[in-house]
Amino acid sequence: MLSQGLELSQKQTLRLSTRMLQSLELMTLPVAELQQRIENELMENPTLQAQERDPSSVSFEEYSKGQLQRERRSDDYSDSSAYGSDLSDSHNAWLEGTLSEKETLEDHLLWQLGCSAVDDGVRQAAAVIISSLDESGFLTRPVEEILDGEHIEYKDEALALLHTFDPIGIATEDFRQSLVVQAEAYGLDDAEMAVFHNLVYDELERLKAGRYDEVARRLGITRDDLDDLYAFLKSLTPYPASAFGSGEERIIVPDLSIKVEDGRLVTRLNTDSIPLLSLDAGYQQMEKDLSSSGKGQDKEAAKYLRKELQSAQELIRQIDMRNSTLEKVAKVLAVKQKAFFLFGPGSLKPLTLKDVALEIGVHEATVSRITSGKYVDTDWGVIPLKNLFSSAVRTTGGQEDLSKEAVKEMVRRIIEDNDTGSPLSDQKISDILKARGISCARRTVNKYRKELDIDSSFERAR
Repeated sequence: MLSQGLELSQKQTLRLSTRMLQSLELMTLPVAELQQRIENELMENPTLQAQERDPSSVSFEEYSKGQLQRERRSDDYSDSSAYGSDLSDSHNAWLEGTLSEKETLEDHLLWQLGCSAVDDGVRQAAAVIISSLDESGFLTRPVEEILDGEHIEYKDEALALLHTFDPIGIATEDFRQSLVVQAEAYGLDDAEMAVFHNLVYDELERLKAGRYDEVARRLGITRDDLDDLYAFLKSLTPYPASAFGSGEERIIVPDLSIKVEDGRLVTRLNTDSIPLLSLDAGYQQMEKDLSSSGKGQDKEAAKYLRKELQSAQELIRQIDMRNSTLEKVAKVLAVKQKAFFLFGPGSLKPLTLKDVALEIGVHEATVSRITSGKYVDTDWGVIPLKNLFSSAVRTTGGQEDLSKEAVKEMVRRIIEDNDTGSPLSDQKISDILKARGISCARRTVNKYRKELDIDSSFERAR
């Protein structure tokens, strides 16, 4: 006997969008790499077109060259240096060290850790884990073996923190867990993560063998969902730290400029290298005409054009979001680090990622991504944007806490201004800093001196 009725059933679906795939990636791209990405999209997507920028406007490059020909600072600032009247010598020495060093994965992670507002226990545990990562960014052994009894209670918090750092996917056991952590960062919900986890851990070999229908059936999703999932998987990086091991030199193109102009700080984004993108009006009209046609072939063509138009529109939106976020961060930095832009590295203030994130209303991981790998053109030279962030070094006697970079600059000046006839030891430098109300242990002085590429007192005495 046949009967009719309603039946409820559950079905897993994946909501993977172009927005999800592009959002984090475009945030991290410096202007040179973003330009290359746009060129690739222009070749692949016929509905995307680029327009020339207004030739009558002053370009970023012309502005920077013009600024170099002006006085770096006005006379009002020359006598106000936080670390002495001879600006040029310190400027040159600091700038040479800024751009000559290659950043390692450990340096990059420790910088983010130093700019994170967390408890000391979590910070110390995370630092130990960072020091134990291999060149791929993976844990060399179980984290329970890496952390001692003092730090083990902070294991979960430390790992959760590191999993928000750039590059996403580090501090994991292997490439599979790294892929899962990256997927979580893209905002997949619980149901989507369950499917993705099963794919990564159980179905990769079948997927590589081309057994798509079998994999879809085993995962309980449709073939279309599997295609979307596979495209998403291929957009991730199994070995997220690989870029730090290449050792390749790359051309430095500033993403923005923050300089003194007519007595005030002016912030400019370098958008000259980024063409003005728009949708091709001809293809937009073609898509409308084909969609209204009753022919099946026309509808397929309209579907293709609609997909390409949506992809182009999303790329334009994401680039606008990247530039808008970068500009907001730059304006906050111009305010928070005003003393640096006026007087130099000795005046750099303590500043964390969270401080800036709260100002512009985003997550601190977003600030980390938008500043990663990008450079700012200042009156003190072209420097990594992330150098404007620094953890605090505590002082005594009611003084305001100083940034790590400011204390490093003081160490440099103490060594350079030494006229005792014999090189100062790290302990002596520590004592001098203590007399100035700055708590800096001998081993910390030793670390700063090495970062400044200054030999030990024994080597300097030879």
